[in-house]
Amino acid sequence: MRLIILDDDPVYRMGVAAAAEIDSAVTVVAQQGLPERCAGRMPRPPAELVAQADVVLVGGPGPARLARTVRLLTATDPAVRVLVASDDGSTAAVLSVVRSGAMGYVMKSVSARTLLRSVHLLAEGGAAFGAGVAEGLRGGLGMLPQLSSRLAFPTLTERERDILELLALGWENKRIARRLVLAEKTVRNHITGLFRKLEVPDRNAAMMRARAAGIGLEHKAAEV
Repeated sequence: MRLIILDDDPVYRMGVAAAAEIDSAVTVVAQQGLPERCAGRMPRPPAELVAQADVVLVGGPGPARLARTVRLLTATDPAVRVLVASDDGSTAAVLSVVRSGAMGYVMKSVSARTLLRSVHLLAEGGAAFGAGVAEGLRGGLGMLPQLSSRLAFPTLTERERDILELLALGWENKRIARRLVLAEKTVRNHITGLFRKLEVPDRNAAMMRARAAGIGLEHKAAEV
C-alpha cells in the first residue's frame, strides 16, 4: 500500500518513513510539509500526487489547520483515505477532522506498530481511532449522525451527506431544498448521485441504508 506523509516536522516524517521501511507492505511515495496559506487561500495538493496514495498521513499541531488540510485532500480526491496524527486528543479536535473527511485519528505518541496498523486498516477500507482519542469520540456522541455518515459512506460529499441525513428522516425533495437553500432540481441531481454511490435503486433503499448506519434515527422523533 502506498503512503504519503504530510507533516511540518521533518524528524517526525523521517521517523514514520523509517518505520514504514520495516513493513514490506507499505511504500512511502511522498513526504512533505502541510500546505501553507497563500493570499488567504490554501493551495490544493496536486491531484496526481494524491492519486498515488492509498493512505495520506496528516500530522501536526492545530486542529483547524489539520481540518483544512483534510478538506483539501478530500476535495482533490473524494476517495482518499486520510489518517490524522496529532498531540491533541480533545473532542473538538477529533470531531473537526472527522467532519472534514478523515477516516482515522491517532495520537502522535503511538508506537510505530500501532501507527502502521492504522495505515493498514484505512487502506483496507476501515477506520482507525487510537486509544488516546477514545475520550474525544465518547465526548462527541452528540455529533453521532455526522460521524456515522462519514464512517459508513466515506465517498459522499458534504452536501450529499446533508441530503442523506434528511432523506433518512423521510423528507421530500421540496422540503430538503428549502432547508438547504437549494433548487429542487439540484436536490434531485444530488439524490441521483447518492443512489449511484450507495448502490441502491430508489429512495426507500437509500433511507434503509442510512438508518442501518444510525443516520437520522437520533433526530426522527423531533423532526416528524
